[in-house]
Amino acid sequence: MYYNEGCLQHSAIAEGIQYNWHLCEEDLVKWWLRQAQHMDNLWTLEGSHIIVLDAGQRNDGPGPDIFRSRIILDDIEMSGDVEMHTRAGDWYRHGHENDSRYQDVMLHVIVGGAKGPDIPTLVVDSQWLGASQCLAQQKIKQSELLIQAFIRFKRKERHLKLLSVEGKGYSPLLLGMIEMIMAGAARHERLHRAAIILELENWPDNNLWKGSNLSFKNKPSIARLLQGIRDNPKLFQPEHWESLSQNSWKGWDSSFTEFYEIGLSRNHCREWLVNILAPLRGEDWGFELWQEMKIFRHYGLEKPMLRRLGLPGIRSVADQQGILRWNNIYCSQGLCSNCPLTHSHHALTHIN
Repeated sequence: MYYNEGCLQHSAIAEGIQYNWHLCEEDLVKWWLRQAQHMDNLWTLEGSHIIVLDAGQRNDGPGPDIFRSRIILDDIEMSGDVEMHTRAGDWYRHGHENDSRYQDVMLHVIVGGAKGPDIPTLVVDSQWLGASQCLAQQKIKQSELLIQAFIRFKRKERHLKLLSVEGKGYSPLLLGMIEMIMAGAARHERLHRAAIILELENWPDNNLWKGSNLSFKNKPSIARLLQGIRDNPKLFQPEHWESLSQNSWKGWDSSFTEFYEIGLSRNHCREWLVNILAPLRGEDWGFELWQEMKIFRHYGLEKPMLRRLGLPGIRSVADQQGILRWNNIYCSQGLCSNCPLTHSHHALTHIN
């Protein structure tokens, strides 16, 4: 989204009038929708305990920030709207006391200030806000991380099987390599051109799997890959790799000599081994390899993910792949309310 478009959208969502939406208010809305429902330490300025039963729906126009929320205030269940402000006094600066659209606001959520409207007011700790914050209440178990890695592995395996079926005779190892080196912002366009060169109607399973997110600076041309196949037909045949069994990156690197000769780098080959060859070989060989293999590169998100998941480090490719899937499913999308590590259980008693 362009900057000006973002400013206009923030303004419209916030107040529907001339005031711009402060970034902190946007963080408040995100926090409320993603995390408040799973916190049990929420108290109003008046000392009432809040349990959020249903965070409600975000407003995309003028009026309160949140519609149709449900909370328990002490022993009373309430439903209504929620309004977010950086300071309590913003309620009056924005003229909400004279706006009928705000008459159903049951909770005012703020970061600071004391002179606000005469409605229950929740003060949010500023440390809870921001994309980097995590409210996980427990560490991930190694078995849970392994399950995430296995799900990611099986998805790659299914994709490569589809490439084998729909690839019009081309080896899935070749098609997978092309997908990998075409990673980047223009990936779909590049794969479309690749399909034309290979005389495919379209790229097989293109919408299901996005391949590696690694964007290589030096990409060998498809023509050079095809020439390499003509010179060495066995290069991308699965049978060629069945007898190879290495237990270190140094050993594997020495097996990629023929790839180097057609313009592939060592990192190309390592990425191909992890994301293409291992899943194609199946779980008995490939997933065991993931569990035994040390990582060879970082994706840039490992440190914050290790903190969120309570892990001391990454032991293997399987650990890294499990972390990547956890980030993709929960953290990058802000789906904290679905994350198993943020779940807490409230004793919902004495509800009127």
